[in-house]
This record gives sequence, structure tokens and C-alpha cells, in this order.
Amino acid sequence: MPADIPEKVKEHLVALELTRDAACWEVRPGTWSVKHFALERIATRMGIKFDPPQVLTVSPDYVALCVTGHVDGQSEWSVGEASASTSHNKYYCAMAEKRAKDRVILKLVGVHGQVYAEDEADDFTEQGKARNELQEKVNALMAHNEAARREWESVGYMKQAHLDKDALAFAEAWLELDEDTKHALWLAPTKGGVFTTEERAYLRSNEVNQARKEIING
Repeated sequence: MPADIPEKVKEHLVALELTRDAACWEVRPGTWSVKHFALERIATRMGIKFDPPQVLTVSPDYVALCVTGHVDGQSEWSVGEASASTSHNKYYCAMAEKRAKDRVILKLVGVHGQVYAEDEADDFTEQGKARNELQEKVNALMAHNEAARREWESVGYMKQAHLDKDALAFAEAWLELDEDTKHALWLAPTKGGVFTTEERAYLRSNEVNQARKEIING
């Protein structure tokens, strides 16, 4: 039988005369989310006090706030974020504060990780999954473009080495890059990567692998 909501949440809902179905929704079998309005009422019942939000980042397209809450000598904090890719509501500061507060309330109730806040649970919906996948692709492309811009001289050197079939020069330029840059640059051309399919295959070729070994072993 799928798991029910935690007993601590049940106790608050009973005291507030809220039914489970009104205050929560089952994201998937055994995984529950508590709606924002219910968490606000739980916070009031518990007497949770919040510090003014600490601004981490504010821009027209992205906001990140840190919120701290206190009750009965216990304090918890959490970060809330909102951007064009994670919120249909354009009031990003308000959305970021809402998300941070909801997470803090769950922590102070003692059920964080057992149930989710309403906005966190959106990640489990098909729309949320699609949005997150798109965001991951965008992040990868942005990291790739930044690495390509920063290391354009090395990228160009490798491209020329590929044309010249100079495995040693190709391997040398690749080895000079740090691991994070290599990972960022290793993006398929179908996803916007700067290296062609042939250049990527050349990096994995026996000639270049042998050249890398020679360089590493001195």
C-alpha cells in the first residue's frame, strides 16, 4: 500500500480542520506534496517567525533568496530560486521567497525529505520533467559556449591539428585543458558542440591515444 503523509503533518491538518486531499496531493504513489496555503497555516499554528530574506541574486531573469525561520529555539534555513525556466509567475522575488519559506516550514515541522513543498513537487510532473531536461540542456550549452570562448585558441589549434593529421599537437592541446573544460567542450555537434563528429572521433583514435601516452610518460 502506498505510503501516507507523515503523522506530524496529519496532526497539524487535523488541528487546522483540513483534509489530506484538500491540503496535499499525491505526486506519484507514495510521494506526497503539501500545498503552500496549508504550509502557511501550519507555520502560523506553530508560531514560526521568519527573518527578512537574505538576497543572494536578483536580476530580471533570475532570483535567489535565503530564508531563515525560528520556532521553540530551533532555527532552519533554505534557499528559494525562481527564473523564467522554473516559474510561469513573473514575480520572481515573491516566488523565490515562497519556495524558501515552504522548505523552511517542512524542516521545522521535521518532515523535510519525507514530503515535498508544492513547487518542489512540480519536478515530478511530466511538464516539470520536460522543463528540467530543457534546463539541463541549456546549462550544458551555456557551459560549453563559455569554455569554447575561453579556450578558443586551443580549440582552433586542435581543429588545425586534425586537418594536418598531427596527433601529437592535437593531444598536447587537449591535455593542456583542465577536466571541467574538457567536460564542457565534450558536447555533441547535434547539441551545439564546437567539435565536429570527425574531430571527436579523432580524439578517441589510436593515433591520438598513443600521442597522449607519449606526452604523459615523457
